Amino acid sequence: MSFQNIGLRMGGVSSAVFAGQGVFLLGNAFYSIMYPSSVATFEGSSLKGTPEGAVQCIGYTFLPLTQTDHTLIMASSIPSRLVAAWIMYRNGGNWVAVAGFETSMAVLASAALIWDRYM
Repeated sequence: MSFQNIGLRMGGVSSAVFAGQGVFLLGNAFYSIMYPSSVATFEGSSLKGTPEGAVQCIGYTFLPLTQTDHTLIMASSIPSRLVAAWIMYRNGGNWVAVAGFETSMAVLASAALIWDRYM
């Protein structure tokens, strides 16, 4: 059965937005893998004191997320991003900027899904 036949493949705008987000996740993954000590010392990081190998493993978890292009996965990322943004915002410091980015990505993903559905 083809996912395309049941409407799970993303449209043009959604694909472009999710690809952009995927590039950012891929960058985070490689940065975490290559520079784990930098990630663990980020101001306000919940990873402070985490062994470098564990930080690298967390970086590896980002890699599969960059290879998806299904509408349901993109839609499910919206509430996840909003919850993450709320948690990051509450942590303060450098995390406030990251929270703003996560919120903007949730809004952009929502807009792209709506565009592809109704436009």
